[in-house]
Amino acid sequence: MNSHLWYPQLDLIDTIRRLATLLRAFTSAPGFERLCIADFYLANPPLLHHASMPAEVRKVFLSLQITKPEKSFLTYPSAPLLFRRMEPTQKDAVDAMLGRGLLSNDLAMSGKYWLSKTSVVQSLSDLGNEEELKLCRFIVEAFLGPEDIGNLELKRRTGLSRVM
Repeated sequence: MNSHLWYPQLDLIDTIRRLATLLRAFTSAPGFERLCIADFYLANPPLLHHASMPAEVRKVFLSLQITKPEKSFLTYPSAPLLFRRMEPTQKDAVDAMLGRGLLSNDLAMSGKYWLSKTSVVQSLSDLGNEEELKLCRFIVEAFLGPEDIGNLELKRRTGLSRVM
């Protein structure tokens, strides 16, 4: 019997679910790179231990009790390598969401993403368990912070970037 490993980071359906969860948590429409960085850490929470963050944000993060990568069951590649590996799946997920009317086409034309008014997702609790929702809120509200932090600061803090 052949067995296959399942990687949620590279699964289209799980990526769509994570993106919808994140978009419910944002208070304004994020750009693609900001959304992808948020998705990366939602799919790989132990790697947040290696990200740079202010002391008050680190304190909130430590209260979530996320296992360090060295102590987790999985072995993670470097964050930038995994981030680049996830790119095609994230792009396909956004395209699928746009094609099915889950995202606002008007905002997408300007490089911002938001769930459409006709989206089947009614609330954040429809999308995940309580631990994942806490992590999602942390990533969006505390780790990524307000839009004025900007992508350059996020790239500096995380080491994650893509050639667009």
